[in-house]
Amino acid sequence: MFPAGNEVAQPAVPAGLTLAPISRRIGGLILDQLIVACPAVIVIVALGFTPSDSVTSRSVLIFNVALTSMAFVYQTIMVALLGRTVGKIALGTKVVRLVDGRRPGWSEAAMRALVPLAFGAIPKVGVFLGVMVYSLALWTPLRQGLHDKAAGTLVVRHAALSV
Repeated sequence: MFPAGNEVAQPAVPAGLTLAPISRRIGGLILDQLIVACPAVIVIVALGFTPSDSVTSRSVLIFNVALTSMAFVYQTIMVALLGRTVGKIALGTKVVRLVDGRRPGWSEAAMRALVPLAFGAIPKVGVFLGVMVYSLALWTPLRQGLHDKAAGTLVVRHAALSV
C-alpha cells in the first residue's frame, strides 16, 4: 500500500525490554491501591470514626486529600528510587523511560503519579476520568496510559518474572 521506502515507523521499545501485559499492570495497580488505602482506613478507624458517624463534605475532603497525598508520595518515591512499586514487584513489572529504558528520574516519577491523581480528583467525574487515564494503555501500541505518555515512560516486564 505504501511505496517502498515510505513505510510507517512503528513505535520502538528500548532494546532488550518487553512490554508488560495489561493483566500484570492491572494486578499491580490494584495491589498498590490497597497498599495506599488500607493504612488510611486503619488510621480513620483508630481515630474513632465509624461508618455510623455522620459523613460531612469536610471529612470527605480531608480523607481524599490525605489519600491522594499518600498515593502521590508512595508512587513518586518508589518509581524514582526503584523503578517499581510493591504492586509492580509482586507482578513482575517495572517502569522505564521510553527514550533509553532506564529508571525514571524524580520529575518523570512525579508526573506519572500526578496525572491519574489529578484527573481522579475532579468532582463527580474523577473516578471515570481516572479509569480513562489508565485504560488508554489498552489502545496504544506501546501500552501507555495517559500518565505514561505525560511522563515519557513504559511499563515493561521485569527480568526476574519474564516467563
